[in-house]
Amino acid sequence: MKKKISLRVIRRISFYYEALLKLDLPDSDYISSKQLEEITGVSCNQVRQDFFYLGISVGKQKKGYQVKLLFKELKKILSIDKGAEVIVVGAGRLGRALSEYKLFRIRNIEVKAMFDKKPELVGTSLKIKEKSIPILHVDKLGEFLKKNSKIKIALLSVPDSVAQEMLDKLINFGIKGIVNFAPRILKLPEGTKDVQLVNDCIGASLYKIVYQIYSKQKK
Repeated sequence: MKKKISLRVIRRISFYYEALLKLDLPDSDYISSKQLEEITGVSCNQVRQDFFYLGISVGKQKKGYQVKLLFKELKKILSIDKGAEVIVVGAGRLGRALSEYKLFRIRNIEVKAMFDKKPELVGTSLKIKEKSIPILHVDKLGEFLKKNSKIKIALLSVPDSVAQEMLDKLINFGIKGIVNFAPRILKLPEGTKDVQLVNDCIGASLYKIVYQIYSKQKK
């Protein structure tokens, strides 16, 4: 039986994976838990505990973890080794920025199409080097997802006034994972099962930091 991993552990594992990506070390190199601590902020003891808990045994005493093997193990845990095809709903500035995010390719994530309703955008495409991402009308969402049934993830970057309605449509069309970038907290429809929703308002974290800084100055 596959071990169930808590979201806290998955979050830390994603930090380790990101750290390896940024370091861009040769496959034959080794990285220590201390180096991972310096980059991620997660204590070296916690790094070792996480790896032990997950059965990652690619380390050597006094040398650390071989980069190639560690990459392979982390990819397997995060399911990045399987890859992911996604759609972006909302082809404005944010939607385009998400689609152009160069590290998606490294993370084995591919944006297959974008959707919008603005006449000046529909029927055009977003050119990214050798790739072209079509921008389709939102009315074509259901048809597109029916033809591309393995796509189960959507990034939502639409105005807050239509965000909940669009979320409901995506779920009805079979989408199982949605990251919401609209400035509004969305909720899964009552009775929804096996669907993951992440509300990721870009400004929220910044506002929190600003508040914490200035509230301390007032004391």
